[in-house]
Amino acid sequence: MIITIVTPTLNGAAYLRDCIASVKRNHHESFEVDHVIVDAGSTDGTVEIAKAYGLRIIQGKDQGIFDAINKGSFDSRGDLLGFLGSDDIMLDGALRAIANLYRSSRPDWIVGGIRWIGEKGESLGSLAAPPVWMTPRIHACLGWNPIMHMSTYFSRAFFTELGGFDIAYKDAGDYEMFARALSRRPYGRLPQELTCFRRTRVNNSVVNAERARREAQAVLSTFGPRSPIERRFWRQALKVWFNLRNPSWLAVKASSALRLRLDAAAPNYF
Repeated sequence: MIITIVTPTLNGAAYLRDCIASVKRNHHESFEVDHVIVDAGSTDGTVEIAKAYGLRIIQGKDQGIFDAINKGSFDSRGDLLGFLGSDDIMLDGALRAIANLYRSSRPDWIVGGIRWIGEKGESLGSLAAPPVWMTPRIHACLGWNPIMHMSTYFSRAFFTELGGFDIAYKDAGDYEMFARALSRRPYGRLPQELTCFRRTRVNNSVVNAERARREAQAVLSTFGPRSPIERRFWRQALKVWFNLRNPSWLAVKASSALRLRLDAAAPNYF
């Protein structure tokens, strides 16, 4: 079995070595790993780093991160397709867990949990994989994507059936893709954390927050229930589920909210 990991890059040299090394630590004799770099024109040494590790590189302009992921996925050899940002880290044992689940029950796609880290690698809490009762209607109500693409793997056949990511979505393409996937098949759930997702000031959802919000609204309009009452119900139900199932994440959120309130209440002497 071959597992392809697609990493889209554009000037991603800062953390790329850590990303590549984490994938290499996941190599195992029971499967082959095909790590593909899809570069959109880096000028910071990204391509040279990838070449030094002997990775296959696809170079050329693209129409955004989801276009790059599509290119790498369709031009790859994997039976399973996964995606990892150049600033993210695959946790040890992740690919073995994915391969074992795929071999045992053959799900069309697999979703695991993540661990959030900051720019210096500090822990920002973790997020478990969403519940197995997730549907496209429920998923669309949340307003943000709880299925993290860096901990999601598709069979090649299912990815091809879906046609890949819709590149009209620049920031919420994963949110739309996973709602579409849920409308066809349920996912196989892995309770463990598979990836460290590095939160930085240049994450798409931070840089393009307003566009991401509009795209999330489009996902809700397409896949969500028509009733505002049902939308609010599922949104609140999911919030409760995620908060109760992810205490470290809840603690970080509460600490950040408290710090913001204290900062706002501090006297301004100037």
